[in-house]
Amino acid sequence: MYTVRVSKPAVIRLKRQGRGVSATWDAIANDGDDSGLTRERIVAAGIAIADQDGLARVSIRKIAAQLASSPMSLYHYVPSKRELLNLMLDAANAVFEWPARTITDWRGVLRHFAWESRRCLKRHPWVNQLRASDPEYGPESIRVLEWLLTSLSRVGLDLRTAIRVIGVLYVFVNGFVAAEGSESSAGKRKERRASVNQPAFANAILATGKYPHVKRFVEMNAEVPEDRGFERALTIVLNGVASEIKLRGTIAASKQGRKRGSHRYAARDTHRDKTFPTVSPREPRNGTRNE
Repeated sequence: MYTVRVSKPAVIRLKRQGRGVSATWDAIANDGDDSGLTRERIVAAGIAIADQDGLARVSIRKIAAQLASSPMSLYHYVPSKRELLNLMLDAANAVFEWPARTITDWRGVLRHFAWESRRCLKRHPWVNQLRASDPEYGPESIRVLEWLLTSLSRVGLDLRTAIRVIGVLYVFVNGFVAAEGSESSAGKRKERRASVNQPAFANAILATGKYPHVKRFVEMNAEVPEDRGFERALTIVLNGVASEIKLRGTIAASKQGRKRGSHRYAARDTHRDKTFPTVSPREPRNGTRNE
């Protein structure tokens, strides 16, 4: 469960207004004022700063300066930076595009989710940092998860398996996008300052012949992360998911078979007890009594 602590100044404000203290979505004002400030404008400004300069540069003071306002004015709409980040995360998830038609197979559902997650992460790379900070997920985030779980339930995946599969895809997509980002950053660094020592050192190590597979990999050049590379890697992940689903189906069928077998044995034993009642040793079948 994700929770958010509302800041102390916000608690005081809410008590004065006679409202109970709740989470981000209940504790934030929606109405505008004469300055033209709105919650949407504040969140959009925060996203623009994060996209351009990184999440660490986002602050109430900087957003206020961009909107030609004061930090205290922003606190009327966003009680704390924590709430601001929650709203930014939810707004980033709002760009998730839904399939034009209902997808009828689990591979199609997961493939659409993976591609859309990658597109959203490339557009807002800072989202990964927020997800790792135990945020409170809002309406847009919950809507995406509900669509996923509903779609996967329709194609036969139980809830526990669906959650685990979604987790695996999150890790895969996040890692792939991070690699794409590092490739881009490395290219920019190379333009600024070429590094000579590290390649020379690596080449000297590979020239010893002790690492033939690594040498061959380097000569082939690492696969540049791009659309085709993403699709190939995603297919490998989905093949692994298919194996897990098949294994779980086999285990479930085996358990069901054992249950049916135990029921048959129980029924047979009950029938045998009714057909051949146990005779007391004191009353033999020939009618004579034991002396």
